[in-house]
Amino acid sequence: MMAPTIEDDGSEIVKSNYWGSEFAQKGYFFCSFNAGTARLLIPDSRVDELPEMATSKLIVLTRGTWNRKKDALEILFDDGSDEPYSMHLSKDQLDRLIPVSDNGRDLTFSAWSRGPVKLLERPAKFRIVKNLPCLEKWKQ
Repeated sequence: MMAPTIEDDGSEIVKSNYWGSEFAQKGYFFCSFNAGTARLLIPDSRVDELPEMATSKLIVLTRGTWNRKKDALEILFDDGSDEPYSMHLSKDQLDRLIPVSDNGRDLTFSAWSRGPVKLLERPAKFRIVKNLPCLEKWKQ
């Protein structure tokens, strides 16, 4: 699959062909990074998952190896519960990998639907682990 194109204005998404892409047609999320922000593009078929994301206070982005084979990203929507909503994205669902040197970095996270329309924005933290899934909350 060909990665979607995204036109940026800093951390904002101005335009994207994502919602007409094969990624969106298959129901795959896509994550783009720009200006210190992780932007999650949500396919139309999965917008109903937004309420689970919206309860979060902090987003924890964890880079690691999935099935001991390839780089992946875990997104944990920490809402203070024992079982927060989470997802795992393969390297193909990212426009780039956050560098290992950014371990511990503060970021911003936003979620976007067709339009593009920003649906939510939260503070985020980034970490590196050896293997995914991690599913651990951020330790202060």
